Amino acid sequence: MKSECFIEGQISIFDLPAIEVIKPKEIIIKEKDKEIDKFDSIIKLYSKSCSRIVKTCSGALLVELDDKTLYFNSKVINEFNLHINVGIMPEEEIIVVNVDKKINEIQKQKLEALQPKQYIKRKGDANLIIPGEKTIVINPKGWVLEYEQKPRYHENEIFNMEVNLQKSYVNNNNNIKEPSDIASIEFKVDDEVAIEYQGIKAIGKVVRIYNNGETLNVKWDGKQTAFYYRNVRKVKLL
Repeated sequence: MKSECFIEGQISIFDLPAIEVIKPKEIIIKEKDKEIDKFDSIIKLYSKSCSRIVKTCSGALLVELDDKTLYFNSKVINEFNLHINVGIMPEEEIIVVNVDKKINEIQKQKLEALQPKQYIKRKGDANLIIPGEKTIVINPKGWVLEYEQKPRYHENEIFNMEVNLQKSYVNNNNNIKEPSDIASIEFKVDDEVAIEYQGIKAIGKVVRIYNNGETLNVKWDGKQTAFYYRNVRKVKLL
């Protein structure tokens, strides 16, 4: 039998309280925040001297200066340079803007033809964006493009657009539906419709329907463009 010998004031290891091991709290850093953080020094360096800084969908950073756009890849390396006014997609994030991009007359005409309820004009972006089931972009060349991606924008960059219904007019060989009837009309491909484009009235044919039925592509006299459905009148043959 082993004897136990204790010195006065000594504590047995069996008398020690149980020590709870506390695991360090796990800090979750979102991938997006990590990507912004790695570009932090670049953003700080150019934030006052640049025209704009854009974070792309591919994880790169575009820094636009007066005469060129610096392209920093995901490894924060200035891989190459691009021209200024690089087109950007709706989902790409504009981080810094010192110089805004203006829209032109062609874009205004396209927007007027489409007549959406709302449109987006982002500061630092030369595109006009129409939100919806599919995102529609009107670029500076007047092209109407569709994207599946949702746009990134600030609340003060979205504008409501009053729908100015054009007066209906009559073609010698056709009856044109009045504006009061338009809400109940469903358009189909190959429908004949009355349109007005740049002040010229004509009869055309619907060749495509998209944007949840609100945008019609109409072809007439060798021309073709998109119209907001409320600016199109369905033709009923006599």
